[in-house]
Amino acid sequence: MSRSGTIDLPLDGVVRRFRLPIGELEALQEATDVGAVVHLYRLHAGEAYGYRDVRLVLLHGLIGGGLSPVEAHALAAGFDRVCLVELQAIATLVLAAALEGTEDEELPLPSSDDGASALPDGKIRFADFYGAAAAMQLPVADARAMSLWQFSAYVAGHNRAVDPDGAEPLTGSEADGLWAMIRPDGDGRAVER
Repeated sequence: MSRSGTIDLPLDGVVRRFRLPIGELEALQEATDVGAVVHLYRLHAGEAYGYRDVRLVLLHGLIGGGLSPVEAHALAAGFDRVCLVELQAIATLVLAAALEGTEDEELPLPSSDDGASALPDGKIRFADFYGAAAAMQLPVADARAMSLWQFSAYVAGHNRAVDPDGAEPLTGSEADGLWAMIRPDGDGRAVER
């Protein structure tokens, strides 16, 4: 996948650019009342998935990819001519590109000890993005234009600049290794190795 979350895919015989930056992920979540991760899971798992949601994923992906809202809506109006399976496949790839970033640069995992409870249906707390952007003096419009990968890289760079001697966050494999060492046994107590 790409750092920008951009993906070019054929749609009805024409290659189109799709992208779901933070602002379009937020608009998609508001329109469907479901987070992007749940959309991706449902499409990938083959669960029952409505045409409206597929259409909205693609509509917001086209807008994020550079089409004006008017152009994107006009194109989406013709989606009923396209095979639903094709539309679902494209929507799956658009969501994956937005959520995965790139494999060759692992970003630090977000801290899970902030006390915030998870939102239902895989929704994202966009207020956290705007709060972090304000703390870094990043204009909201710039934050909304970034992919999730770009925003995470920006935050990591800012944190290194502010506290260059600070501890590096755990990588995913380091966190997994720690959990493997202290995972609870059958009665809930930590296992010592």
